[in-house]
Amino acid sequence: MSMRDAETGQRGYLLTQNPKYLEPYHNGIANAKDISNTLMKLTLNDESKALLKEIKQLEILKYQELQRTIKLANEDKLQEALTIVNDDSGKRIMDNIRKKSAKFLDKEMDLLNDNKMEFTILRTRIITLISVSVTFFIMMSLFTILFLNRTLFEPMKLLLNSTHKVENGEQIDIQDITTQDEMGYLLSSFYKMNEKVIQRENCLTHIAHHDELTDLKNRVNLYSSMDTAIVKAKKTNKKIAILFLDLDKFKQINDSLGHEAGDLLLVEASKIFSTNIRSTDSVFRLGGDEFLILLEDITDVSQVDKVIRKIFDAIKTPIEYKDKKMQISVSIGVAIFPEDGTSPDELVKASDVAMYVAKNDNDIKYKYFDTSMLKS
Repeated sequence: MSMRDAETGQRGYLLTQNPKYLEPYHNGIANAKDISNTLMKLTLNDESKALLKEIKQLEILKYQELQRTIKLANEDKLQEALTIVNDDSGKRIMDNIRKKSAKFLDKEMDLLNDNKMEFTILRTRIITLISVSVTFFIMMSLFTILFLNRTLFEPMKLLLNSTHKVENGEQIDIQDITTQDEMGYLLSSFYKMNEKVIQRENCLTHIAHHDELTDLKNRVNLYSSMDTAIVKAKKTNKKIAILFLDLDKFKQINDSLGHEAGDLLLVEASKIFSTNIRSTDSVFRLGGDEFLILLEDITDVSQVDKVIRKIFDAIKTPIEYKDKKMQISVSIGVAIFPEDGTSPDELVKASDVAMYVAKNDNDIKYKYFDTSMLKS
C-alpha cells in the first residue's frame, strides 16, 4: 500500500508537474521501508525471511524506477519519463511483489496448519482410549452396565462428538466438558486448542482482507472482486463503475489537529461511503486517504450520479472533534466498464486520472474519465 502511495505521488507529479504530489511519494517510500524492516524483525521462519528479502530487492527496483522518472521530469525530459512508465516495467515489478507477498502469506498459513498436528496427536490418544474402554466394557458383566453407562459411555459420547467437530473444523462447545477425569482433561485441552486455532485463523483471514483502521476491504481482494464483477457484467450485458475517492486537505487536518483527528476523519468518511452505496456495491480503502467504490449492475450513468450525490450530501455535515469541527471534502474520479477500460488495472488507472482532474477543479469535485485527460 505504501509503495502504491509512492507510485500515486509519482503519477500525480508527472501529470501535473506540481511538487505537492511528491509528498505522498516520499511518505510512501519511507513507510514501505519501515514496514519492510519491521516485517523482517517479526518473521522467524527462514523461508519466509528469504521471501521478504526477494520482495525487498523488488522494492529497490521499483524505487529506482520511480526516482528515475521524477529525475527526468525535473530535467524537462518528461517524454522520457513517460516512456519508462508506459513500458509497464513498474507494473510487472508490482505484480511480482503481489505474487511473492501472497506466497509469503501462504507460507505463514502453512506454519499455522503445521500447529494443527497437535490435534492429530490428541485425537490418536482419544481413539486409543475409546478402543480400550469399549474392550473393557465388553468384558464386564451385565451387573456393571449401569455403572459403566454413567462413568464411561457419556464421556465417550462427548469425546466422539468433540473428535468429529475437530475433524469437521467446528468449534467445540464449552458445555461438552463435564467430567473432571482424564477424558475431561482431554476434552478441555481439545476445547482450548480448538478455540485458539479458530480465533487465530479468523483473525488472520480478517486482517489479510480488511483495513485495520476503517475495517473496510483492502487491496488484497480488490482486483479479484473487479475481475468477478467484469465477468458478471459481460454475461448480463451491464456496466460497472469505479469511483476513485481522495480526501481533500487531509494532510492539513492531520498536521493541525493531530493523527487522532485524521484517523477519526478517515473512519467517518468510510462510514459515509459505506452507508450511501447500494447493497450490490463495495467500498475499499486503498491506503492513506484514498478509497475506491465498485458499483455493479449499472444500466445507466444516472445510477452512478445518484450514488455520488448521496455521498456529497452526506459529507456536508461537519464532524466534531473535541471543540473543533472538521469538514469532509472529497474528490472523485469515475471510470466506466467497458468504455474506459476492460481490465481492473485499466479501470483503476482511468479513475485515478479522473480524480486528479477533479481535485484541481474547485467547482465540480467529481469527473468522469475522458481520454483527453491523458493529454493534459
